[in-house]
Amino acid sequence: MAVLSRILRADFIKMKHTIFFWIHVAMPIIGIALFLSYYSFSKFDSINKVSGYIQVLSISFPLLISIVCSSVVEQEALAGNFKELLSTEYGRRKALISKVCLLLICGFCSTMLAVVGFATGFHFLLGQNGIPFALYVEISFILFSCQIFMYIWHLFLNFRFSKGASIGIGIIDSLLAALMLTGMGDVIWKYMPCAWGARLCNYFLGYKLSSSSIRVLPVEAATGAVICVCFTIIAFVISLMWFSFYEGRKEM
Repeated sequence: MAVLSRILRADFIKMKHTIFFWIHVAMPIIGIALFLSYYSFSKFDSINKVSGYIQVLSISFPLLISIVCSSVVEQEALAGNFKELLSTEYGRRKALISKVCLLLICGFCSTMLAVVGFATGFHFLLGQNGIPFALYVEISFILFSCQIFMYIWHLFLNFRFSKGASIGIGIIDSLLAALMLTGMGDVIWKYMPCAWGARLCNYFLGYKLSSSSIRVLPVEAATGAVICVCFTIIAFVISLMWFSFYEGRKEM
């Protein structure tokens, strides 16, 4: 654990003079400002406003994840085509785990800022909040947990191919995430990682805001949550095994 913390600290230092941390701070603030400005005159009710914000946040995640993963991997690519990463005395698996932890820590903080920051502005600036503050925190955890698979996936794409491939697929994933919110995704969303966040947050919000006497979590949501957890664990294990034999990126 001490070794991993040292590697992680070094990774944080490496990203200090890049746009990596600025993306995690600036994008949530910009999103909050835009939505609060729009919601200040929108005629939608509070519940629909919150749901709409969470949906847009979920849709934007794949593209943003592809960008931040590209930033982390390109930093290593510039350091002698991953030589420093591959020759570390601590082992490749620990190096990969450190990258994942770096992304997840920053991603979690950014998600909390985006959701809780919106809730604060929605309540104190617009005075329109009809949802308990604790519910926003719970939504933040669900939304972030659904994106862990995407972080692992885009790390693989960047290490194996290039940032162009990762960002291109990130754009496609964001478009698919939007489509999965329509009737087209009613059946297949459970098997589309880019759709997990929006769908599960919608189900959770509906579950929490329904009458306690009829509060039942849909089977679809429970099945989707199980698939999300299983896919994420499997992806992480496979990525560790694959990275053990990684020899550098093969440019396409």
